[in-house]
Amino acid sequence: MEVNPIELSEAMAWAADVRGGTLITLRKDGRPQSSDVHHAVVDDTIVFSVLPNRAKVYNVERDNRVVYHVSHEGSYVSFDSTAEVSPIPTETHGPAMDVLIDAYRAAAKKEHPDWDEFREAMVRERRRVIIVKPASAIGLINPVWR
Repeated sequence: MEVNPIELSEAMAWAADVRGGTLITLRKDGRPQSSDVHHAVVDDTIVFSVLPNRAKVYNVERDNRVVYHVSHEGSYVSFDSTAEVSPIPTETHGPAMDVLIDAYRAAAKKEHPDWDEFREAMVRERRRVIIVKPASAIGLINPVWR
């Protein structure tokens, strides 16, 4: 079977222009579990916010090996990665909140209209961020994009 490796920097640049993808984690019994999410590319990572009681959170905390798959308009990339989950914010200001704000800004590509409301909602919902750290990429990027 032929594998199409892609330069990681090119794959990340392409993924930055796509809003969503699928996070594939491992369940306790080793079977894959997939979750569709809206992401942002921040530096060398892919980030998205999550509610704390989702399977993907438990799976990443137990086994940080993940695949993040993005497909769009005939192109696709699967990132072989590790991931981590940010702490739950317990206050409206602090490092855990900063991670959520950075993820929001990157995904929305704009400022929130009411940061106080955002901060309170993040604490109330106990939101976290999954930070995906790609190590390599395979797939096929449509030459039109390049």
